[in-house]
Amino acid sequence: MNREQKMDMDAVRYIVLGVAVIIILAVLMFEPGWKITRYDRESIEVQVVEKEITEENGQELYLLYCQEADGKESIFEINQEAIGERFNPADVYKQIRKEKYYKFRVATKEEFDSHYPCICGAVKLIDGYTESTEATK
Repeated sequence: MNREQKMDMDAVRYIVLGVAVIIILAVLMFEPGWKITRYDRESIEVQVVEKEITEENGQELYLLYCQEADGKESIFEINQEAIGERFNPADVYKQIRKEKYYKFRVATKEEFDSHYPCICGAVKLIDGYTESTEATK
């Protein structure tokens, strides 16, 4: 094989490789094989009014009945998947006290396939509603 034939073969190889990369990128752009869902988590300030441990489908649910600054009542769940591997839902539940004020990061129930919106990550004890939260009443 002479030099010109080798150059022609290399050129064809690079053209085929380039076309293959473009086809793969086009397929990934228009039909990704995965679905990326991003959920928004909000921080809320609540007063814990009541706590309950209930069982559904053979699984314990740790529920917190809370009241927001505007008087709206909400129910939140402490879920293992939502709080992560470092925490145990039973321990988190025990540490949260009734009639105290907390700041929670909350995820929708769909995000963790739970029965109620879930508390995510750390729970912060606060001295009452902040001024910005009270202003939204």
